[in-house]
Amino acid sequence: MKTIRAVAKSGQPGRRSGGYTLLEIALVVTIIVLLVGAVVPLTSGFVREQRLRDSVRGLLVLAKTARTVAMTTGRAAEVVFAKGGFALLRAGEEEPSELVRLPRGTRYQLLPFGADKALRPDGQRWIFQPTGLCEPLTVRIMEDEAWIEVRFDPLTAGIEEESYYIP
Repeated sequence: MKTIRAVAKSGQPGRRSGGYTLLEIALVVTIIVLLVGAVVPLTSGFVREQRLRDSVRGLLVLAKTARTVAMTTGRAAEVVFAKGGFALLRAGEEEPSELVRLPRGTRYQLLPFGADKALRPDGQRWIFQPTGLCEPLTVRIMEDEAWIEVRFDPLTAGIEEESYYIP
């Protein structure tokens, strides 16, 4: 009596043909899930920080622009603070010429020089004189528990000091 043996494509008896076992596939999927699970929290903090920094950058650009406009025209310029963002108001204009909107879920507070407590934005004006001077101002921009706080220099309208908390 003859026995029939299965021969794999390679021509060697006893070898299994190509393919992956269920255990190998499950192991690879588990590794991918663990890697994605570790990377997602890191990137969400990074994205939140970028949104906050973009808002600070927008306010800095408006402050520098207001200072430049005031110095070149010889007339005061203003940054107006509203609930949803900041706007540049040039002297003699009734409507803002430039506007920076805050991303959804972002809010901010103002701490004018000499104030005891922070103010919520409600039409406050940050005035830039033709000499290039402005009043010192601290602004805290927040999203959930994350925040960035910047203090502006009254001589240059640049950021003098920055602190932040990004969990």
